[in-house]
Amino acid sequence: MRVKAATFDIGGVLYSDDAFKRAIFSALNQLTSVSQESFDQVYLAHLKSQSGSLRSKLCEAFLGSLDKKSELMAIANKEWLFNDNDQYQDGKECLIKLKQSGLKIGIIANQPKAAADRLKQDNLFELIDFLGISAIVGFEKPDPAFFKLAIKELALPANEIIHIGNRIDTDVNPAKALGMKTVWVRRGEANPDPSASDLAAADITVSDLKSLPELINSL
Repeated sequence: MRVKAATFDIGGVLYSDDAFKRAIFSALNQLTSVSQESFDQVYLAHLKSQSGSLRSKLCEAFLGSLDKKSELMAIANKEWLFNDNDQYQDGKECLIKLKQSGLKIGIIANQPKAAADRLKQDNLFELIDFLGISAIVGFEKPDPAFFKLAIKELALPANEIIHIGNRIDTDVNPAKALGMKTVWVRRGEANPDPSASDLAAADITVSDLKSLPELINSL
């Protein structure tokens, strides 16, 4: 069945995950002292595990428990801002091409409210039919309710929607479980050392979005 809508993650797909790394590293250092080397070790281990919450792992590793997680994220969210260098041009071009080809466009992303402002600044907001930003809708991936909301708001069967994300655990698997088609983008917080099953998990696996419109249209 032909794809009639595409939902995009934001971090790692449309914008670099470096924005979150900068914000959470700064937030940790406002609460304690964390070296870049020790932070990078926890961060890389998380990417390879592709399971659980990075925020929780960082909180436990450097703050000793989850007691200060809310405080940590309150600080991080204020600094979690994309700059001009964070935008992936191939992501923007892919979104625009898919919209021009007649697809509905959705966002399903664990992001602060400021992400919506950035989409407006970069003239992408007006192209979006469903804006699913966790801080706005009240759900976080991989909660199936987040994907179900997108399916409902896009008013299409799940198998006519393709979700584009850079995580197997929070993007590909939950979308696939609901019958959506999937794209795994191998950048940002994607596992740098994928298994054979990781590489076969999505309908399409790419390292960038340059050829994605054509690949989606060929499904």
